Formats: sequence, C-alpha cells, structure tokens
Amino acid sequence: MSKKILTILAAVLLVGVTVPAFAAVQNVKVGGDITIRGIYRSNLDFLKDSSSTRGVSNKDTTGWLMTTTRVYVSSELTDNVAAVIRLVNERDWADNRAAGATNDQIDLDLAYIKLSDMFAPGLSATLGRQEILLGEGFVVGNSNPLASPENLFAWDYNSRKSFDAIRLDYEVATVPLILTGVVSKINEDYADDTDNDVGNDVDLYVVNANYQVPTAEAEVEGYFIARDEKRASKDTANPNDQTFGLRAAHNVAAVPGFSWKGEFAKQWGKTLGNTNKGYAGYVGAEYAFQDITWEPKVGLTYALYTGDDDAADTSNDAWISLYPDGLADRIGAIAYASGQHRSGAITDTNLQVVKLIGSIQPVEKVGLSLAWFNLQRAKATKLRRDTYKKNLGNEIDLGINYAYSEDVAMGLLLGYLIPGKGLKQETEGAADPTNSADAI
Repeated sequence: MSKKILTILAAVLLVGVTVPAFAAVQNVKVGGDITIRGIYRSNLDFLKDSSSTRGVSNKDTTGWLMTTTRVYVSSELTDNVAAVIRLVNERDWADNRAAGATNDQIDLDLAYIKLSDMFAPGLSATLGRQEILLGEGFVVGNSNPLASPENLFAWDYNSRKSFDAIRLDYEVATVPLILTGVVSKINEDYADDTDNDVGNDVDLYVVNANYQVPTAEAEVEGYFIARDEKRASKDTANPNDQTFGLRAAHNVAAVPGFSWKGEFAKQWGKTLGNTNKGYAGYVGAEYAFQDITWEPKVGLTYALYTGDDDAADTSNDAWISLYPDGLADRIGAIAYASGQHRSGAITDTNLQVVKLIGSIQPVEKVGLSLAWFNLQRAKATKLRRDTYKKNLGNEIDLGINYAYSEDVAMGLLLGYLIPGKGLKQETEGAADPTNSADAI
C-alpha cells in the first residue's frame, strides 16, 4: 500500500515540477494523517442472532482493526492560484469478506484549484472535488453521510465527505460578511441510445451568507439550498426540494464561559407528487467554568427533525435528510452506527434528541467527556399494522483522549444504548431486544 501511495505521490510531484514552465511555484506542502482504530461492537442490530443485512453479517459480537490513510499535496502558485490534491485509503485489516476486495485501493479524495481575488478583490473561486461545510454541517457538510464502501465494515467512520462542485466566495470589504454560492453535481446519469432523456441526474445548489457581528463575539448565517433530480422517464415526476435556514451562535461576553447556538431549517417543494412541509432545528448552550483547575464544561442541546404520521396523503411532513455531517455527535455514536444495520433504524428524520454533555481535563494531556442522549420519535409511526411508541431509548457515550505529543493522540470511545419501547416494537423478529454496546 505504501509503495502505491509513494508512486502516485511522486507522479503528483512530477506534475508540480512541470507547472513552473507556466507559473512560478511559491510554496509546496506535502502532508497527511494516519488513523488506526480498534473497534468492538456487540448487538448493533439489536437482535440476538447472526442474521445478515445488506450482505454483511450482523454478528452479536465482533471486533476488528481499521486504518484510514490520507496524503495531500498543496501548491501555491503566482497570481493567487492554489491547487490541492488528497489521496485516501480506507481498509479493514486483512479483510477478505468479498471477492475482489479493494483494501489496497487508493482513491481521489480532494482535487481542486482555488483562484483568489478573481476579477475583484475578495472574490474567490474553488473548482473541483472539495469539502463544503455550512455552519456546523446540520444540513450540508458530507456528500453522503450513509456511504458504505464495500471494503469498510464500520461505514460510519468513512472519512470521505467531498463534493464535486464549483464554489464562489465573496468577502465584502466594508462589512464582515461573506457571500457563498455553490453548484454541485451529486449524481450524473447519461442518456443512452434507448432513452434520449436525461436519467436520474441530481444537482445541488447553495446560496449562503455569513455575518460576523462586529460588536459581539457572534455570527449569524442564512442559507438557501435546492436539490433537483431529473428522472429518466418524462412520465415520472422530478423530485425537488428546497430548504431555507438560519443559524446563530454567540459567546456571551457578560457571562464569561457561556455560549449558545441555534439553527432552524424549513423545507418545501415536491417529492414524487407529495408536498414537502418538514422542518428541523436545534438549540443549545454550553458553560465552561472559569478559574477551576480541571476546566469542567457542561452543555445541553435539543434537536428536532419532524416526521410524517400519514403516508397515504400528499403532504410530507417529515424532514428530508440532505447531506448532514457530525450525526454521531448529535444523536449518539451507536444510534448513528445502527443506520445501515437494520430496517427502521434511528436516522435524522422523525426524531427528537436531548443531549447532555460534560467534560473535564484532570491532567494536562488527558480529557474526559460523558454524553447522555434521550431519543424519541417526533411522531408515533405506523408501520405494518401497529402504531409504534415514540420512546427509542437512551444512549451514554464515554470519551477519553490522551495527547501523547503534538502530532499523536490516542482515545477511547465507549457507547451503550438501552432501547426504548418504540425501538423494541420496530425491531423485526425480536420480542425483547437487548442492549447494544460499542467501543472504539
């Protein structure tokens, strides 16, 4: 694997050497990171058996090792031109589950050029495969949060978040305001000889405005997002959804250590003939105790994603998940990881979450955190013939981090989920699902 990385890296650097024939290279940086995880999971599908979901065995207890390797090259050229390339390899150690396993596959994670002060001071353009994060990633931040590479068993630790996109940023000179526009291609499906129409193209459009309040340590952000899908058949309705949202965050100077944040997003448009009416949001606060040796912090967050209690009508009241980032931190590590291990799993729709978190730093290099999540359905769901209760359960996540050096960190994440009555009802074939545990 390392030989392949060095070979491709050498090829990239060779291209960089040829660039000065057209433009002088001011700065070239080469770097990367390696993350090694040991993972142990028990009863992640909430069933005491060895059933298979999506072709992957859901053993009650399993443990393995995985490595994520990333290498990047960035080059700053003259005339405010920069280029970035990042390669990634994600692999489970000695995994031979599937024929033609791609453990040694090296993929292109980032590949973009950035033009600064283009045509006007403060205007920049970023072209190519890039990461796009709006605010805290509540709506947009990960191109496919449910991505499951066939060579990666812990799909929730997939590191690839990039979008193929064209992005324009304009930093207004007179006020602390940044305007952003993005056009991204999510899926491209070409017409063929039997169908002259386009097929299942998915495009994403984003307009964002971020304002830093001059008189306070605060920011306000507003955005408009449109996702448009063009179906192959002209007789099929083209799904499209639009999302408008506002976000605010404030470190309160009058109360040192206290901060709050909130975000609200509303959707409309039509999806296969149904009118979208869902919304989602969160509000939270955090307080860092001052002048205390262990630097204790506490925080409380409430998040809501609407649900739809009647699938028969033409009104879709459920929040349509777009491309969120950081879901494990919002709904719990196990709740997020269960997303592709069973049907009816916990996802960011028809969900409300109360999160209480606390952290301390008992010594200089060691940090401890404890988070509790209470998970409820926003609305009672009707699946098959029964009406399922709202209570999904409670999750506790314990985190320990050790800064071995400036460049090396070690950590442990231990999660434990206690299913509620609603989750037990939705678990197929189990009268009384047991607890689920996860350790990393």
